Amino acid sequence: MEKLITVKDVKQRYGCSTPTARKYIRQCKPHLENPLVTFEWAFNEWEQSRIVVEKTSKKQYEEALHRIKEGKVVVPRRW
Repeated sequence: MEKLITVKDVKQRYGCSTPTARKYIRQCKPHLENPLVTFEWAFNEWEQSRIVVEKTSKKQYEEALHRIKEGKVVVPRRW
């Protein structure tokens, strides 16, 4: 059976509020509404689709790729 990602899991991973965690799960395709969960593979695909690498120097680009491969996730915030 595939692992399911819950609102609690997303809150712990990103340190965000409950409404934000719910929004993130609803952006994953497919997701289930009652209870609100998504599949681990769908969440990983959604997370990968949000990774943006800006135009930087080759060294900065390689460092960013290294961080991504290590599993460190940076969620950009809009103010």
